[in-house]
Amino acid sequence: MKKTIIALLALGGIAMGITLDELTYTAGNAATTTEDATFSYVLTLDVAQLKKLLEKGQPVAAWGTKIVEYTCNDTATGIVVNGSGPASKIASSSLYAKWGDNIAWGNFMTDGASSIDLADLNGEEEGTGWSDVLGAAITYSFSSSAGTKGALTLVGANDTVIINHNTTMEDLKSSSATGAAISFGDVVTGYYYSNDVLTVADAKEASKLAAFASIPEPTSATLSLLALAGLAMRRRRK
Repeated sequence: MKKTIIALLALGGIAMGITLDELTYTAGNAATTTEDATFSYVLTLDVAQLKKLLEKGQPVAAWGTKIVEYTCNDTATGIVVNGSGPASKIASSSLYAKWGDNIAWGNFMTDGASSIDLADLNGEEEGTGWSDVLGAAITYSFSSSAGTKGALTLVGANDTVIINHNTTMEDLKSSSATGAAISFGDVVTGYYYSNDVLTVADAKEASKLAAFASIPEPTSATLSLLALAGLAMRRRRK
């Protein structure tokens, strides 16, 4: 299923200048192929699965678990999960770029010189902060000349932005890269695609828009329960 998000981007473009007119959404995480070696993907993520990969105290699934992978001249690059922890439990975690067998090519989510630990989002002993996350998205851009860019956004209720970080890796590229396969991890629920590279500001904003768009709507069962609860409260007042 594909749908254009021109209207969404137009609204966002008023504030942040995104002017892409051919960005399309594809639900699911089936592999695809890029048109050439210049592209951007804005990935919507399953928060429950993302927590299992990153949250402090979770069992370590496997360092190097794929988020997105691009076959660049027969060498795999992209974004993976990496971190550390004793007794097979996550103590610290982040997203990393990979190149071939190197799953720690570089910390993928930084703002300037400030790296972030995604295992504990608030640093408080009573909780990691992941309980507040309702939506998540990642922007991944590649250019054979300009390198790799990325942005991670985690959002919560009431339009709360918990994390909106970015990084630029100018050296993560290949001048002879061509259109090739892109594959996604199980945590990816869908993706917006453009045969272009977003600026850092637009990558962060597109990631934020996608994160909010990924928040699940209440199910009919949940809405029914809320309606019953409201009815019960009205009866009590009477």
